[in-house]
Order: sequence, then C-alpha cells, then structure tokens
Amino acid sequence: MNKVLLVDIGGTNLRYAYSDGDFSTIKDTNKIQLSCIKGFNEILTNLTKGQNVDSLVISVAGPKIKGSITMTNRDFSINEEDIKNSFQFKTCHLLNDWESIGHSLAAYDESDIAIIKEGTEFNDNSFFIGPGTGLGAALLIGNDNVIPTEIGNTTGLTKALLKNYAIDNNDHFRTLEDVLSGKAISDIYEYKTGTRLTSEDIVQRYGGDDEMINFVIDGFIKSLAETISDMALTFISGKGIYIAGGLIRSIFQIMDKDKFIENFYGDKKLVHLQILEMVKIGIVEKEHACLHGNLNFYKKNINKA
Repeated sequence: MNKVLLVDIGGTNLRYAYSDGDFSTIKDTNKIQLSCIKGFNEILTNLTKGQNVDSLVISVAGPKIKGSITMTNRDFSINEEDIKNSFQFKTCHLLNDWESIGHSLAAYDESDIAIIKEGTEFNDNSFFIGPGTGLGAALLIGNDNVIPTEIGNTTGLTKALLKNYAIDNNDHFRTLEDVLSGKAISDIYEYKTGTRLTSEDIVQRYGGDDEMINFVIDGFIKSLAETISDMALTFISGKGIYIAGGLIRSIFQIMDKDKFIENFYGDKKLVHLQILEMVKIGIVEKEHACLHGNLNFYKKNINKA
C-alpha cells in the first residue's frame, strides 16, 4: 500500500509522519533536530527507504515563490519540482508552514481548541497566527483557500508595541516578530537585564520573584492581544482567530484571560468594537498542526484529481 510522507521543516526541528489507507490519520510521528538542513536529500532518502512512499507534502518556514521556498531563519532553499524529479514521486507539494496550518483547521475537534473568547460566526474568514521561533500567520477563506502572510517581517506595529515593554529603541527591535515571538521574549529580557534565558525558561519562571520576567511576559501577552485585534479588523475574521504553537500553549496556562480580552478590545470605536465582540479567539492545543495541515491539503488535492 502506497503512503504519503508528511514533512514539516521548522526553525529548530524537522518533524515527519506517514499516512496511508483512507488518509484519515497520521502515524509514526517523529522529529529530527536540525543542526544542518543542507543534508535534507539524505534525510529524505532515509525517510522513504522501504516505506512505499509515492507522494510527499512538505511545509517550510518561509515565503513560497514560484514553487520554491527559501527559509526565513536558515540558509536553505527547496524546490518542489526538483524534489519530485529527484525522488520520482507521483506528487510533491511544497507549502509555507502557515499555509499548512490554515489547512489544518478541518482536522480539529472542538476539544482541540481551547477558547479564550466565544464569538458569533459572521463570515467564512479564519485567521491563524503563532509566535514561535519567528511569527507566522495565514488567512483561511472558506475551507480551501489559504493565504499565507509575512506579517512577522512587517514593521508597522513594532513601535507601538515596544511601549508594552517600556523600550524606546526601535533600531534593535524593528519587525513585528522582534517584539512578538519566542526569540523576542529572550531578546527583550536580555536587553533589559543583560542575562540571556530561553523563552521556555522565562515562561516557566513567570509568577516568581523575578519582576522583569513578569514584566516581559505581561508585555508579550498585551502585545499579542493588541496585534490580533488589529488582524481581526484587517482580515474581518468572522470565523475566528486561532493562535497556534507550543509557546502559546504554555502561555495560555498562565495568562489572565479577562485582561487579554480587555486588551483585545482596547479603545476601538463602537462600530469596530462590535466586530471584535463577535470574533472568537481560540488556542490550537493539538500538536503537529503542520503535519495535519499537510495531510488535509493532500486529501483535498486527491479529491480534485
């Protein structure tokens, strides 16, 4: 029985899984820590050896241009046609990682989404955002059309959000992901204290005696709320805003949800406040969102064929 290989290449790890039969589930999920992604063809050879793989779906952190993706945070490029020809796959699809996450929504049960704020659906637009190594985002229109974005590398909101960290220096913190990502948490804490900690350590220590940790995390949560408020109005996200990634799953456990919603509303005008009141906000708690999104994308393309 032929299989599809599902691969997600992130900033730190490569995750993979297989699916076959009716392609309803993923199995044999695993990860490889990436010290050097330039050995990708060798990795792919090992993952396909003896597996009867005839199709591949890869999600990669970076913008897709003419069938190729150059990673945002690594010196690595990949082209879907080259991979298809080299390995003689029946099909090979290359997706931006947040394009994949947009396709993952259909894989979730109600229990897979933790609700920060209930809402009332008023159109078919769903917006996905996730602070991780960088900051990714995508718009899902209906069930099939996903528009990935490079919002994390924009600069328009940065100066306003730096106020949440009491920082005036916008030379060092220029893009949105410089103030709203896991790396941003580490960078801002180091900027304030001279000490480097991982974002995981900082989140874990929240609520303790280190006042700067508490200040940075509170600033991060406020910045996230204000950002998704602007995104909700930019994309009129009537089907909800979904925040994904391991970092936000950890922060969700410690955040003040009522304060988050208050910051989400902000000081918007009445007509815009009425829109925000209808927007649902959820946290994606299911792991391996990209692998599930890759599989859903593959299934959609099978049905079209």
